[in-house]
Amino acid sequence: MAVPLSVVPLSAQPQPGARYPLGPSAPSGAGVAPYFDGWYANPDGSITLSYGFMNRNASGAVDIPIGPDNRIEPAQFNGLQPTHFPVVRYGAFGGRRERGVFAIRVPTGHKGDVVWTLRHGGVTYTVPGRATSEYYKLSYTPQAAGSMMPVVRFAADGPASAGREGVTTGPLMVAMGTPLTIRVWMEDRGERKPIPLNMLWFKHQGPGDVSFEPRTATTAPGGGEATTAVRFSAPGEYMLRVRVDNFGITDSAPGQQCCWTNGYVRVKVSG
Repeated sequence: MAVPLSVVPLSAQPQPGARYPLGPSAPSGAGVAPYFDGWYANPDGSITLSYGFMNRNASGAVDIPIGPDNRIEPAQFNGLQPTHFPVVRYGAFGGRRERGVFAIRVPTGHKGDVVWTLRHGGVTYTVPGRATSEYYKLSYTPQAAGSMMPVVRFAADGPASAGREGVTTGPLMVAMGTPLTIRVWMEDRGERKPIPLNMLWFKHQGPGDVSFEPRTATTAPGGGEATTAVRFSAPGEYMLRVRVDNFGITDSAPGQQCCWTNGYVRVKVSG
């Protein structure tokens, strides 16, 4: 299992009044740390770099629009990262980290780091993504008990994906306050007895609040279809993320860097 690359505060020494990295969480006003979770070698020679984050506040989501305070360099890879950073708390090794929320594929022969920078609360964190260490290499192969990344589709016969890069649909169009129905098809690929899959929705990007009804669902063993109705509080352009996983069995949990797949939905909301 890869150990996430540590974030590096640009300020090398704690400033007067600054909080230590392992100290208790501040109620608010703390930064959001980007993480590099590891890399995947693809059959065509390209590399997929996986990223996550940790909102260091005790409560309250933080929004950082894409721009000088939320950027990826080189610029050709900028734009897929989240702008909405909720506080999360998972059991066991999962902790307060949200892993694998997006991924960037770099072509064969790409040289140099792909760096994500976040600035909030007066603190700047930056983390490089790179495929130079085997310790950060992640795997598409089955886990110890046979679990694998499930398949996600947004139409019964639509494009499918399994992994962090996921599948993207849209843009869908809807008016502010009007429910938008989104359907998801899920398939367990584990090399063992089929098990149920879990669906969980997140706001990934966008200017307003987003509500899901329901936000979560669980399929029958082997997978199935689930539906959610989404409402938006403000006009603008949004990106939603659905995470489909098989967490809860012996070889699959939020901290194990394995068995979930992302799906993304772009939405344009009119006033």
